[in-house]
Amino acid sequence: MVKHAIALLVLSAILAAPGLASAQTFSLNTRGLTACGTLVGNRAISGARFEAEDGTVVKLALVKAPELWTDDGPYKSWPHASGARDALDTRIRGRELLLFCEGNKTNRRGETVAHVASGERWLQAELVSAGHIFVFPAPIRQHGVETLLSLEDTARDARRGIWAYDNLLPVAATREAARPGWFQIVRGQILSAQTVGNTTFLNFGEDWRTDFTVEIPAAAARRFERAGIKVSALGGRTVEARGWLDYKAGPRLVVLGPGQLRFRDPGQ
Repeated sequence: MVKHAIALLVLSAILAAPGLASAQTFSLNTRGLTACGTLVGNRAISGARFEAEDGTVVKLALVKAPELWTDDGPYKSWPHASGARDALDTRIRGRELLLFCEGNKTNRRGETVAHVASGERWLQAELVSAGHIFVFPAPIRQHGVETLLSLEDTARDARRGIWAYDNLLPVAATREAARPGWFQIVRGQILSAQTVGNTTFLNFGEDWRTDFTVEIPAAAARRFERAGIKVSALGGRTVEARGWLDYKAGPRLVVLGPGQLRFRDPGQ
């Protein structure tokens, strides 16, 4: 099956969202991806990870699931975490799955990171569309991200899955709304962009010492430049930034690549 993969893999997905009666067709352009194996799914670990029958752990590329913890774990599970896991489980358990990889096949945890197809279904697109998971690509993996972001917009507008919960929706880029220690999508207008040494800071408030800031290291700035984006010229743009927030002279989000920063100017 792998050797016969063609450049355009057309995938039909039946969406699991309540009230959505019709099928929708998604396309994964496999040009630039590598067919990196077939396996049979065994069980879902979370909404974005599963174990195959041969013991391989697969992480779905470009996406993140709500955090899932056991009852005796150190943290509380996010809303819809078990629902996301169950949605993936029904799509992979006992099924032959085709993997497509971009860049390195594995991550630092030894997991295989791939786009996953089950028959004619692109799992990432199906799960994002149903609101079970959201988009969060690694810096080195961007293939298909715009398609998934568009599907995420539709799921968010319809309040499907995770988007039915207010605490997972985007928050304003202010020191009051941005919460260090949490994964958030933060939205606002960049007041200024300043490069200090090898780092570019996107300031969303008048006082950089206390207001929300996006920090872009030099290596990440080069990734933006390869995508045609000059980060030092982003003042005035309205964006959504997504990732884990910490605190450094106010709430801070370190952005490592274009997939974490999305332009949302009026009219877009």
